[in-house]
Amino acid sequence: MDLGMDLGTLLPLFGLLLLVWRMTPRGRPLLPILGEHLPKVSLIVPARNEEASLPLLLASLARLDYPNLEVIVVDDRSTDQTPVVAKAAGVTLVSGSERPAGWGGKQWACMQGARVATGDLLLFTDADTQHFPDGLKRTVNELLGSGAGLLSTLPFHLNPHYWERLTGPFQVMLLALTAPYGAPRPQRVFAIGQYLLFKREAYDQLGGHAAVAGAMVEDLPLANLCLEKGIGYRVYRGEAVFAVRMYASLAEFTSGWRRNFRAGFSYATPWAGVDAVFIVMAITGGLRWNLGSALVMLATAAFMAMRQRSLGHFAVLGAVLWPLSLALFCLVSALAMSDRLLGRALIWKGRSYVSGASGAL
Repeated sequence: MDLGMDLGTLLPLFGLLLLVWRMTPRGRPLLPILGEHLPKVSLIVPARNEEASLPLLLASLARLDYPNLEVIVVDDRSTDQTPVVAKAAGVTLVSGSERPAGWGGKQWACMQGARVATGDLLLFTDADTQHFPDGLKRTVNELLGSGAGLLSTLPFHLNPHYWERLTGPFQVMLLALTAPYGAPRPQRVFAIGQYLLFKREAYDQLGGHAAVAGAMVEDLPLANLCLEKGIGYRVYRGEAVFAVRMYASLAEFTSGWRRNFRAGFSYATPWAGVDAVFIVMAITGGLRWNLGSALVMLATAAFMAMRQRSLGHFAVLGAVLWPLSLALFCLVSALAMSDRLLGRALIWKGRSYVSGASGAL
């Protein structure tokens, strides 16, 4: 039987092996959960026009199994009922001031929350998240046990609409390029602004969000800065600690990831582009029509279908209809790259930002 195992098939096979390697958890086992003597956590929520999301978030925070917690909501100049919702929940409400020149809105809101926080640990989370009851105990345990100064973690995507459940391969490709399961290193690091857990001394050593005030996003710059300054950074790889629905429509999905990709290009190694080529070759079989390429394509689709189960509510059909995710991934990448090269203004949360090729505002 001729498998057609020439170079044109071996390259996609290498892409499959690379995908499996990037998406396979490795490292030491998780530590046991700490006792009840846990440090105080200040959980800080930057919120701009989040009246629809806040009730679900705050209800989930009320269910957290953590004995020493303060919740701070920073109202980032909202024009809706965000402060009313926060005040009714009984959390600490900070009325945010107008951001200074050169600051991103989220960074400024987070910094204002950190200034009033009294915890030994600071957890920055977004209004669109919902936290699982034992999640904070597990991440605090991991942060303290690892000796890191900053910890982030993978989200679990809720995907209430069926079209969202078809985007599993998109998420698998994205994670494969940011390598959350390997050892973090500069320009090859995963971080998500929806869950950034700091030791207070590490946060202060970095200079807080002021250190990344002019960046288009805050998560990747903070993680890279930790690595550059020799502050330990860790990605928690256990069971999900929070769930999220990031975008409610395909237009929002494209716009949001366009922004994230644009910022990510500034903090990614050029080798990530090479990895992307090999992974795309694995997904498409290198566009070769022989048995060997077909087997690589089937194995890649099967692996993506398996791995996406831990990332959210994704449908197996999404792995079969991989051209949809691949087309969306390529479209978002092309739009983000053109935005970056042309220095187009970014409109986000009703604010306009302009950045150069470096990603700075």
